[in-house]
Amino acid sequence: MEKSLNRNIIWNALDIILFNRLSLILFYSFWFLVGILALRKSQNALSAVQYVKSNSDSVSLNSIESSSEFEKLIAVLDEKYSRPPAFFLLNQYALNMTDNFLCNTATLEGAHERFVFVTLDEIARDSIGRRWPNIQIFHWPTPSLYKPFSFAEGAYQTIYLLRSNLALALIKKGKSFWMMQQDTFWRKSIFDLNYEDDMSYDAIFDQLGDGDDSLRKEWVNGANWFIRANNETQFFFEKLSEKLAHWYTPDVGIMIHQCNTWDKPKCAYIPYNVTYSWEWMFSDQSNPPYLLQLDCETNGGTKLMQLGRYGFHFVNPDGTCNNDKIASAKSRMKNGTVEVQMTKTLPSWGRLQFKLYWYITEYLLWIPILGEYIRPYLALAGFILMITI
Repeated sequence: MEKSLNRNIIWNALDIILFNRLSLILFYSFWFLVGILALRKSQNALSAVQYVKSNSDSVSLNSIESSSEFEKLIAVLDEKYSRPPAFFLLNQYALNMTDNFLCNTATLEGAHERFVFVTLDEIARDSIGRRWPNIQIFHWPTPSLYKPFSFAEGAYQTIYLLRSNLALALIKKGKSFWMMQQDTFWRKSIFDLNYEDDMSYDAIFDQLGDGDDSLRKEWVNGANWFIRANNETQFFFEKLSEKLAHWYTPDVGIMIHQCNTWDKPKCAYIPYNVTYSWEWMFSDQSNPPYLLQLDCETNGGTKLMQLGRYGFHFVNPDGTCNNDKIASAKSRMKNGTVEVQMTKTLPSWGRLQFKLYWYITEYLLWIPILGEYIRPYLALAGFILMITI
């Protein structure tokens, strides 16, 4: 009996030692991995900022304002656009997504007449011109944006610096405008709502979050926004461009900070039943929005594939538009029957990461006192805090 008792004591002691050792191994391994990711993110941040600085001249305000192409664009806007235009940016690697988007919006009366596509390379310019000859093009060849790029990279930051400087150039010419992205499904046309006519605000943005109770409500999403040209919005974009040129931060982070800490310009927010992010599909799918943006992919090359898995791919193999699929997608959104079961649409790595970071964000914003204090500033650190991207 005594030997058996001693044996049990020995085995229990060994179990405790092994458990403790395994726990220590897991603990140190976790923080080692975090350290590696933090070092990687630091290197990526330095590289991105250097990339922007090295290529800022080609996307600068001065280069835009002094170009003959911009002068021609303003002349076209004066002559042909009775309502504010909507700008989209793309290089050749976004052509498939853009073609899909243009098929979708071709079914909405008057939508294409409002569009201006900013093409960053000749292939994009020629393809859009050939495939969609009635779409207005503003060609701005930008060698630093010729290659494919993904979320939080230097080229990603550079294209948003270009977008901000283009916005600033338009404002200085007295042109109000929309900025939009083509990784979006339009169930209805947002132009029908005439947001441009409401003079109670200077700028109106789509918003992050998953409904009116979300802690991320009134955080700029950045995919669809309207800007009224005036002195306040000019100053807003002057500061946005200045910060984008030197900081490793998302443009929406700066917009969130400025809208939440400045008295002017007056920022407003598009309701969720008009524009909503990908999170709508994973809600109860009530109140289908006019515009659904699928912005959960960190790699631009996978976005169209994900759209197809959700039933939002509308281009036939021969390049023609499949209007039956477009009608079906509109119907499924209206009825709240967009298929997102795990068996059919396995979550992408991009979506998994964003779900994790939004969970962490909402937890931080939920903390009493601290959450309210950091609310205007947290998004500024978005690129840095997302260490897995």
